[in-house]
Amino acid sequence: MLPLLATEGQTLLTREVFGNIPSADRFVFYGLAVLAMATFAAGVYRRVRRWRQGQPTVIPSGPQLVGRFCRNVLALARLRGRPLASLAHRMLFYGFIVLFVGTCLIAIEHILADLLGREPGNPVFHKGWYYAVYEVVLDAAGVVFLTGVAVFLWRRSVSDESFARRPADRLVLLLLLAIGVTGYLVEALRLLDNPTRLPGVSPVGWLGALGLESLGMPATSAKLAHYLLWWGHGIMALGFVAAIPYTSLMHAVAGAWNLMLADEKLGVLQPVDLEQVEETGTLGVGVLNDFTQQQLLSLDACVACGRCEDDCPAHEAGKPLSPKRLVQDLARSMATGESQSLHGEVVSAETLWSCTTCNACTSACPLGVSPAGLITDLRRHLIVEGDLRGAPATSLQKTQRSGNPWGLPAGERMKWAAGLEVPTVDECPDFEMLYWVGCAGSFDCRSQQIARSVVQLLHKAGVRFAVLGKQERCTGEAARRMGDELLFQELATQNIATFSKYQVKKIVTHCPHCLNSLRNDYPQFGGEYQVVHHSELLAELLSEGRLSVEQGGLESVTYHDPCYLARTQGVTEPPREILRAAIGGTLPVVEPKRCGESTACCGGGGGRMWFDDAPDARIGNSRVDELIETGSHTIAAACPFCITMLSDGMANRKAPVNVKDIAEVLCEATLPQPNDGIETKE
Repeated sequence: MLPLLATEGQTLLTREVFGNIPSADRFVFYGLAVLAMATFAAGVYRRVRRWRQGQPTVIPSGPQLVGRFCRNVLALARLRGRPLASLAHRMLFYGFIVLFVGTCLIAIEHILADLLGREPGNPVFHKGWYYAVYEVVLDAAGVVFLTGVAVFLWRRSVSDESFARRPADRLVLLLLLAIGVTGYLVEALRLLDNPTRLPGVSPVGWLGALGLESLGMPATSAKLAHYLLWWGHGIMALGFVAAIPYTSLMHAVAGAWNLMLADEKLGVLQPVDLEQVEETGTLGVGVLNDFTQQQLLSLDACVACGRCEDDCPAHEAGKPLSPKRLVQDLARSMATGESQSLHGEVVSAETLWSCTTCNACTSACPLGVSPAGLITDLRRHLIVEGDLRGAPATSLQKTQRSGNPWGLPAGERMKWAAGLEVPTVDECPDFEMLYWVGCAGSFDCRSQQIARSVVQLLHKAGVRFAVLGKQERCTGEAARRMGDELLFQELATQNIATFSKYQVKKIVTHCPHCLNSLRNDYPQFGGEYQVVHHSELLAELLSEGRLSVEQGGLESVTYHDPCYLARTQGVTEPPREILRAAIGGTLPVVEPKRCGESTACCGGGGGRMWFDDAPDARIGNSRVDELIETGSHTIAAACPFCITMLSDGMANRKAPVNVKDIAEVLCEATLPQPNDGIETKE
């Protein structure tokens, strides 16, 4: 057996890098390697030129780039769901990375040995303990890599999941399989001619050599087979490198960059520079070059895995929207290099208006592609072109005219508070917290009950709060997600001015859509505030003992996580704390199949609240059925849009289920008294 560290008269544990390969072949191989890398670079450059035709992108800071690279690229933090596929992807990725690093180390060893004039068998560092560990690690990495490839090939034969099944992708996987298998065969043939081979150093190669020995392969045949397979393995590996920019493998390069450049925070839209709009006369995305460079990059990052499509509520409901197909259609349009109109030619208006902007697609994408962001930018162009009609267009017109989508006068904003003591900012200038009631809480009969419950709980806890009353206007959240950026900025500017007038610092709201807008949209225009959802505040008041439950009356309760609270803001536990307290801890909060940040959409976001869908064609119907299946008598939610959509869904299903906001549930348990008596216009 060879020693790890040689003494005088002994042979050092190592191997010749280009063993059995003539010198002339080595020069040819390096020439082909340079050609492969040049082909790779040319392909990447061609893609980069396409990306650079887009609008400028804000580059994150150095520390942000490094953090995102470590977290999202190396640690694959966004790779969630589909357990088998995710495991296979990790095996393929990490196996490939280790094999690639090992190949680079071999190249460095050979180049250094040549520069230092070392003789074959006298390596610079590829020897002893390093060599032993190197061989074991690479042998194991190869097994991991091939297992991942095999799983992906198997899934393309038997799985019914929604990923693309392109012949080219199968050929790529077969190429990877061939590279891995020939690599082991080359190793086995090398060891076959080495009588001092160590089974513990190259276990797979050693087993392969034993197999070849059992077949009676002569040494001369082994040398020739080794030579031919070495070249076959090398050409396939170099061909793989050269092919990356010209196949779906490009997603590995584009995806890595997209994970570093794309905004990780959900619910954030890029603002529009109105001065630039006046100069250019364009708003939104009409052609590919109107997208940002990062968005064009993200089109090449998409590998059509279908995770976005699986989680899309519009696609589930049979609407003409597949986030996967949308991105792939845009990517194909970019590949042609033509500057054509995207609307009607590449994507239909009906497809764009189907989106609820729930961000399930963006959250599901392991490569950080945001179909929801692409859709919103495309919607902006439709709004400018006057494409939106009917009830949703009317809601925008009413918001423009009256400051709310109901079109009711500001003088009626306080009718919801009839019979309650609700101080305004003028009446209580030293308020501790501003309660943002929102348009639904002010004008919608059902949502007014939520606002009344919140006020009673705030009074019970001794919170010094105030409301804007007649001075409150819509946040513009729905207008912005529908694509009316001009209306949103007008509303945001007015509200921010009002906040400044009254020195507002802390805001509480029961609407997750208002919450998202105040947290994520308003800071883009100088509106920096501490904004909390009413579930966060009420849970805090319970924990501090400022609120206490006097009686629990719920037999069973299921909690529905609103998209813009759970997925976008990450607020999942406070509502459950409130419900557990409200039912006295005697019964569990029943969870539906999809919950937490993996919740299912009610169908009311992205302006869909204002679309006149037939009851059986509504996007949230599957969610309604899922909640009914829990068997709970009460469905609790924490969003006025969800309350409306789920209540309508339950009525359509004729299900004997109560739909309540968590504030109403807590109010009934804390203040057991009637909470009605308002008369308000629809």
